[in-house]
Amino acid sequence: MRPVYTPPSGETLLAAAALAAARLAHNRSAEELAVLSAFFCTLGDGLALVAARRTMDEACKSSVNPIDNATEIA
Repeated sequence: MRPVYTPPSGETLLAAAALAAARLAHNRSAEELAVLSAFFCTLGDGLALVAARRTMDEACKSSVNPIDNATEIA
């Protein structure tokens, strides 16, 4: 049987993000940090968009729509 994935807690994710930020910021200029910040904001927005679309697709699949089921009803 395949093991069930258990995501890390919010606290663990927060600590990991803070550590990653500190390591990425080490020996970087303010300009480099601004570019890194913009990159990761864009990356996060892109991931949020993909997640939202997948959630919407799943909601549409699970809803009952008489138009989609017209051949089954007839």
